[in-house]
Amino acid sequence: MNIRLLGLAILALMLFALPALAHHSFAMFDQGKVVYMTGKVKQFEWVNPHAWLHLTITIPDGKEATWSFEGGSVAQLASLGWKPDSFLIGKEVKIGFRPMKDGSRGGQIMNVTLASGQKLCSNRGCGDGTGSVLDPF
Repeated sequence: MNIRLLGLAILALMLFALPALAHHSFAMFDQGKVVYMTGKVKQFEWVNPHAWLHLTITIPDGKEATWSFEGGSVAQLASLGWKPDSFLIGKEVKIGFRPMKDGSRGGQIMNVTLASGQKLCSNRGCGDGTGSVLDPF
């Protein structure tokens, strides 16, 4: 009887550990850079485990591309003043982010400045205030 109980306890522990194994690190982002871009909100996903902000970035010749930026958890962002309706579709924002190491169109959100001038910071801080502007294409 004790062997069955021990087996069930081990199985339960393994099942509880699975979500922890599914979580990823932020190693895919270049932690040595903060880059700034301006774009229009395409979509804001207020979801766990991480919120996502999708922006349409336009360069002077009119080309557009969608960039996707990963934020913290809903609980973390809410504690910093973020709300499900913080971003209105089509409104322009300026984003500070840590770019993807592989050069793909996206990154880790450090801060977002709304058209009103309000600055929302991520759970990783607001960045250092200095950064480069990245060619979106």
